[in-house]
Amino acid sequence: MNADDHLAAFCRTLPQLRAAAGRQGLSDELAAVLADVRTGSPIADLLPRLGIPADALRGGYQSVPGLRGRPTGEVYACPWDACDRAVRRQPGGPVPDERCWVLDEPLRPGRA
Repeated sequence: MNADDHLAAFCRTLPQLRAAAGRQGLSDELAAVLADVRTGSPIADLLPRLGIPADALRGGYQSVPGLRGRPTGEVYACPWDACDRAVRRQPGGPVPDERCWVLDEPLRPGRA
């Protein structure tokens, strides 16, 4: 996996990681790791600070066979294009109030 793949895998697991960090008293350390990620530090170098082996993301994330790409229509996506997270906007509906889990920036609009 390259650095972008590591960041994408980290992003996908961030909601679960936040919950686990909260249970283990590591929320402040996770916030510090996220701050370092936002300045460009490689995530693989930061994982040990959370008690996670640096090679934990080597296998990537699990995907559903046969499902690829983004939903059709307007979507809101990662502001860095680091992962394939996409939040679909319902036709005629409000703009999703979603933020990037890693960068804490609004997702950027785009077309699928």
